[in-house]
Formats: sequence, C-alpha cells, structure tokens
Amino acid sequence: MSAKRASAGSRIAIGGILHETHTFMEQPTAMADFAAQSLHFGEDVLSTMRNSRTGIGGMIERALEYNWQLLPTLYAAAMPAGLVTEGAYRKLLSELTNRLAQCMPVDGLLLALHGAMVAEGELDAEADILAQVRDIVGGKTPIVVLLDMHGNISPRLVELADVLLAYDTNPHIDAYARGLEAAEIMARLLRREVRPRTALARPALLLPAQSTGTEATPLSLVHARAAEIEAEDDVTCIAVMAGFAYADTPFTGPSIIVTTDNQPELAHMYAKELSDLLYRHHKSGLPIFLQPAEAVAKATRFERGPVILVDSADNIGGGTTGDGADALAAMLAQDVREGTIVLADPEAVDLCWTAGKGAEVTLDAGGKVDDWHGQPVTVTGSVRALSDGVFECELPDNHFASFYGSTVHMGRCAWLRVGGVNILLTERKTPPLDLAQLRHIGIIPEAQQMIVVKSAVAYRAAYIPIAAAVIEMDTAGLCSANLSRFPYRHLKRPIFPLD
Repeated sequence: MSAKRASAGSRIAIGGILHETHTFMEQPTAMADFAAQSLHFGEDVLSTMRNSRTGIGGMIERALEYNWQLLPTLYAAAMPAGLVTEGAYRKLLSELTNRLAQCMPVDGLLLALHGAMVAEGELDAEADILAQVRDIVGGKTPIVVLLDMHGNISPRLVELADVLLAYDTNPHIDAYARGLEAAEIMARLLRREVRPRTALARPALLLPAQSTGTEATPLSLVHARAAEIEAEDDVTCIAVMAGFAYADTPFTGPSIIVTTDNQPELAHMYAKELSDLLYRHHKSGLPIFLQPAEAVAKATRFERGPVILVDSADNIGGGTTGDGADALAAMLAQDVREGTIVLADPEAVDLCWTAGKGAEVTLDAGGKVDDWHGQPVTVTGSVRALSDGVFECELPDNHFASFYGSTVHMGRCAWLRVGGVNILLTERKTPPLDLAQLRHIGIIPEAQQMIVVKSAVAYRAAYIPIAAAVIEMDTAGLCSANLSRFPYRHLKRPIFPLD
C-alpha cells in the first residue's frame, strides 16, 4: 500500500487564527480588522485558501493529495497591530471550537497560528487556543501547528501540540512549503511512523526586528546548523523562532523547538546547542542607522537608483501605523528629483478624492495616529491618480501572501506628486512586500532615485532585486531597534540587551 493511501479517508480538521500583536501600540485589533484582511468560515476556508500561497493553502493542497476528508473550521488573519480585543478573540475562538466540535470525531487537526498573538486578558493566546481544542479532540489525536518564525513560544504551547514547525525564511517566502510539510508530518503521525518528543530552549535574549532576517547573521548560522541536524533520521523538524520583541509577555524572545522521533534527550541536546549558537552570535545582525536627512543626502549621491531607504522603526509588518513622515520631510527638504514613499493616511486620501484627479491640494500628510511616529508634514501637490487600491502581487511567494493571499486590498488610494516626490496615500496600512503596490497606480519603481520602505526585513524579496543600494534610517516608530524605549512589564529579566 502506498504512503498516501495508508491514511486515505482520514478525517482531518483544519483552521487557523493569525495575528502578530504589538502590545505597545494603542490602537486595538477588532473583528473588523480580521474581516478587512482574511476571515473565512466553514467550506469557504477551502474554496478561498486552497489556491493561495499561504501556510494553510499548502496544508489543504497536500491533504487533498492524501485523499483526506478535510473538515474546515475557520481561517482568520489580520494585519499586525495592537492588542486583539477580548470580544474579537472570544468570537474567533468560539467559532473555531464550536465548528471543531461539530466535526468530531476527527483523526487529526492541522492549525495555522502565528505564535505572537496577544489578546486583552490573554498573554499566551496560542496556548489558550491549543488548550481549548485539545479538550475537544482529546489527548491522543495528533495536532500539528504551523507557526510564523516570529512567534514567542511558551512551554505550555509546546506541551499541548504534538508537532510545532515554523517558516524557515524571513521574508516569509516558504509558508506554502511549510504548509505542505505540516500535512506530510500529520500523515506520518497517522501512520504511527513517528512518536514525537519535543524540546524547547530559549536564550535570555531579545532580537529587534532588524536582526531577524534569515539570510544574515545570527539566524543564517542557526538555520545552517539546523538543516544539518534535520537531515538526521531521528529528527522530525526544527523550528528556529526569532521571536517578536514588541509583544510584552513572559516568554517574549527567540526560541528553538526540536522535535524528534521518540528521542527526548536528543531533542534537548540539539535545542540547547542551537540556542547557545544564537546567543553567541546575537550581536552580529544589527545594521548601522543614519538620520533621515543624512540617509537622503547619501542616496542622492548614487548615479542610479533606486536606493532603498529603510524606515524600519515604522515597520508595518511589525504592527506600526505606517504613517511616519520623517523620511518624507527629509526628501522634501533636499528637493529630491524622484523619490517615493507610501503613507497610510485615510484623511489625506479623502481630501485627494474630493479634489479629484489633476487637482492641486494642500494637506497634512502622515503623523496622525499616535505620538510614536513623528509629526505630520504639510505639503502642496497635484493629484496624479486615484485607485481602489486592489492589486495582484507580482511575486508568487511573498510575505503578504503568506497570510492573506495574493490579492491585496489597500482601500482607496491617491498618488500625490509634491515637487519630485511621489506620495502614495492609502486608506489601509499595507507593508511594502510587492512592487505592484506602486506599479498599480502608475509609479514605476525602477525609475525612482530613492524609495522609502516601511519594513524591517520583509521588503527584501521584492526590492533587493532592483536596489542600487540599501540605507537604514533611524526614524521615529514603534518598531525601533532601540528596545530600551519600551516599557516592558511582563518580560522575564534579566535579558539582553535590556540588562
């Protein structure tokens, strides 16, 4: 009998709830925020997510190849932001558990979770979710969970799942592949080929978002060694978690999760080895930051562009507002001949739409949501174009598609030309993960002298191939690399670099 047919006909429940929560951000995440990005129930999960390049998309594809009977619950994903409201969290959890209960009995459960979700009154949301679903399916039913590698992992979460695996890349371009792997591991569990024994190791360390790229140290070194270990027959999978430093919890920070086939001591040995390796090299990954004016001046000296100006402190993928205007002010002050910045500013969008295409408008751009991201900049310019903000990603596997699918909805947009600077104004904050974001409204990325990206790492898949150079800026924002700026209350101390 073939390996696929060995588990054919198995009843496998599937679902997911994903949110990366920035607990220092004042604006909460509500049900409307999930509905704006990705919120699907029952059979709609399969019909909508099957052909997506998401983690759950990979799970669905492989499960159908195994001829499993898939039992969908819900899939919900929202843009990173502040605490998930208690109402939204309880609603999502209730939908998941009620639908799972209706699927019973099941032979296994596949879940896509983030790992860094925090709700009002619940610091360890993923473990709480696992505890609830474990009560429904029972202790012997295998649960395989796919995580974002920015998850903050508690021992309780490790205890409740049979297998935890995570994306190996940042930018996240392997979510679909890891979804396939999650289903493959489930198949091995159903066939009783693996008896998972898992170990967790956590260094006393925080990594700012700027240090979590997987192609650079320290994580590149850890992944290289993890790949060697995973090649061993007794090792099922390894999750190298960079952590999410902007979620204030008792278990915030990097971690290593090693799952073996009934080899607990081996799992602990390798988890400690990789954790120690990460700690030894943790100082090697932080870039050098320039003030915005200095960064813009340096960018103007390049003979060709585009030079990518990285506004990582306003990293939308880390939960920030996406409206920091420090870089805009610097470009305007130096009369940049061809520069581009994207700002999430629904008020400015509305003014441009009211004025109409071709109109000249004066407005305050950016800096409106909170006090963390600088002040608004008053500009006068012409409205070059208006759009509904819907575009298809050019990259088949990109950071955005890992969670929401390849169709992006930014809300209404306006292209405002101010001197030599193009300002793409959007109603919804949207990370710079695909060049189609600019191209869809008429801005040509390759023709720019400089482009500001509000991202720490995830922009690289789309922008590095066209970049003449990359310059990191020290701007205002909630994803600053200077973690001492944040008033942690729940974090276990001592921890580097705070102590």
